[in-house]
Amino acid sequence: MYKLYYASGACSMPIHILLNEIGAPFEAIKVDMASGEQRQPAFLKINSRGQVPVLLDGDIVIREGAAIITYLCEKHEVALFPQEGAAHLAALQAMMFCNATLHPAYGRVFFLSRLDIDAEAKKQALAAAYARLQDLYDDVENTLSANKYLAGAGMTIADVMLAVFSHWGQPNGLKFGANTKRVIAEVCNMSSFKKANAAEGTPYKAAA
Repeated sequence: MYKLYYASGACSMPIHILLNEIGAPFEAIKVDMASGEQRQPAFLKINSRGQVPVLLDGDIVIREGAAIITYLCEKHEVALFPQEGAAHLAALQAMMFCNATLHPAYGRVFFLSRLDIDAEAKKQALAAAYARLQDLYDDVENTLSANKYLAGAGMTIADVMLAVFSHWGQPNGLKFGANTKRVIAEVCNMSSFKKANAAEGTPYKAAA
């Protein structure tokens, strides 16, 4: 049985959704980041970096989200990640955009938000970080105006990641285009999303 270590609504959530899609038995173990559980010795033995997600498959320990997704999709047939040809490359590229471009852009916002620096300097830095995020969502909208989903005609795990990440910025004035909202709504309507959402206790819903 798989074990997934997650934090509610975090970048681990797409993996929680993927596991629901796969249908294989798994145990979802919450790591309470707010209380600092990720820094406790018991969790640091699992991931010395103190981060989620972590997936355990017997003696195999995987500590990077994109690697976990790839591992699971190579072991199981899942429509969210085509395994061959141009569709596979498109899905891989879209996943890496979410993992290596969109997610770090949010990381900069989170880092700056925690900094104890001059208020005006912090305001300007955060404005620049949010502007970068808006540029990325504008690019997403351009992609989705030409393609039904991020990787083309079929929904992939990248669209799931997009929907999860989009909720991190909703209170901060980010604007999503009509096609971006369409994809987010479709993901939020998936039974696998609803199941993970309920289990994690997150308030995620389709972007208004």
